[in-house]
Amino acid sequence: MNVQMAYNLFLVDRESYCSDKSILYYRENILKFMNFLSDRIGSAPDLIECDAISREMVLAYLSQLRGIGCKNTSVNTYFRAAKVFLNYCIDEGYSSPDVLRKVKFLKKDNAPVLPLTEWEVDLIDGLFNIKTESGLRNLCIVHLMLDAGFRVGDVVSLTFKGINFQLNYLTVKGKGDKFRTVFLCSKLKRMLYHYLVKFRSYTPGDDFTVFVKVGTSCPINENVIKQLFSRIKRKSGIERVHPHLLRHTFATSFIVGGGDLEYLRMMLGHTDYATTKMYVHIAQQSKMLHSDIYRLDSVFFKTGY
Repeated sequence: MNVQMAYNLFLVDRESYCSDKSILYYRENILKFMNFLSDRIGSAPDLIECDAISREMVLAYLSQLRGIGCKNTSVNTYFRAAKVFLNYCIDEGYSSPDVLRKVKFLKKDNAPVLPLTEWEVDLIDGLFNIKTESGLRNLCIVHLMLDAGFRVGDVVSLTFKGINFQLNYLTVKGKGDKFRTVFLCSKLKRMLYHYLVKFRSYTPGDDFTVFVKVGTSCPINENVIKQLFSRIKRKSGIERVHPHLLRHTFATSFIVGGGDLEYLRMMLGHTDYATTKMYVHIAQQSKMLHSDIYRLDSVFFKTGY
């Protein structure tokens, strides 16, 4: 079996259950690995047999990724696709199991994740003119991440149907097309309601996307949010700010405030506790540093901060 054919079969297999975003990730990053193999061996992928891939080649590819100056987390993201593909080849009998023998991901970066403080969130909020469509829309986007723990994809996919103003909860389809429910706190509720009524001709229960490009009915995409955060970083001067930091802040603040770990796991959409428990350490670190962390609405807690 040659590498090109194995790649095509791998994609057909994954397309049966993976999201479009995951397929795009595999396409882009496995092609990087295949290009590396072509350069290394001197042949096109359709002329390279899968059993010709050696453990030394895999380690050389990992070394090349490390040499581009990315953080370990980014290197692991690129390498994970190649490893999943190689495991597929091993399972199908195209490659030897030795190809991945003792090939491990890099250690996680040790840089601390510092959640946003109250004053930093005030600074960010002050960047938006809530009398305008773009200002109110962008403020809602920011606080869906801060006050509901949304990912970028969650924000993009939120619909009118996913907002229940009467019972105060949000329902969103997240990673793996799994639905989850999150409390809708009063501050976020006011923002969303004003945006929907003023700029989106809101009708409860409709399946329309909540956030659209200004002056149109065209839904925003993830690139719109990426550009938004580039502007926030430039105008606020908060260099570490990025979309996922807001989700980190939500989760850390939830633990600092005495929130239940199982509730947090469900609200974040994690499948196991291992990922969620990471926030316990970050919360302890924030307490130790006496950080003035951004505080969530009391609706999330029995006791509070």
